[in-house]
Amino acid sequence: MARADRRQDDEISVAELLRETGATPRSLGGPPEATPAREEDTGDGYRERLEQRAREAAADQQRAGRRIRWVSAVAGAVVVVGSLVLIAVTSESSPGRQAALGPGPLAPATTTPRPTTPIPVKPTPTPIPTVLRQTATSPAESKPQPPPAPVETAPCVVRFSVTDQWNDGFTAGVAITNKSSATLSPWTLSWTFTAGQRVTHGWDGKYSQSGSRVTVNAESYNATLAPGATVSTGLNGAFDHGNPAPTAFTLNGARCDAG
Repeated sequence: MARADRRQDDEISVAELLRETGATPRSLGGPPEATPAREEDTGDGYRERLEQRAREAAADQQRAGRRIRWVSAVAGAVVVVGSLVLIAVTSESSPGRQAALGPGPLAPATTTPRPTTPIPVKPTPTPIPTVLRQTATSPAESKPQPPPAPVETAPCVVRFSVTDQWNDGFTAGVAITNKSSATLSPWTLSWTFTAGQRVTHGWDGKYSQSGSRVTVNAESYNATLAPGATVSTGLNGAFDHGNPAPTAFTLNGARCDAG
């Protein structure tokens, strides 16, 4: 070869180097040359070959899947059978299984049984009933109960009723009943207003008021009040903060019930 004939220090041009190596010159700044397509990589034949390869790859995957499922099923069956065998062996060798088995037949007794002597039974004594004697309580030991206290009843009943009322005044009637057995002559009735009411006029009685305390003295024509009798009187009054009826009355100093 010409290259072999040259010495190592001989200079070789680029053209000679390309000619000897058979390389194709190419521009460093331009795009690479396109590689010509092979006939087997184009056309209908190439597409059919690709589809055939895809079908073969899918078939291989299906066969591999069937093998995996078959192996899994066989392994599961082996595990189940092994578990059943292990349970059966454990049950046969367990102490509860051995205890459940009935004992073997006993050998017949060779000794003659001795007669047993009956144990005498003691008779049960008949119970004797016990009679309890009751002793009467002497009259000296029992304490007499005190009689109930008599209910104190008021000797009179007073009924105070408002018959008419307006913005700052009212009219009321007062009925006095003597429930005692004594005749009252003369009589004096008293009560106390609880809301500051004031008596402005009265009839069938002599009215007087001191603060909230009202006193009514009998007139000469109705001064006698017999047992069970009733006398009536009346009044006009004024109020500022309500007009509740009084409930506490006294007749000649004795408390009366409000009717």
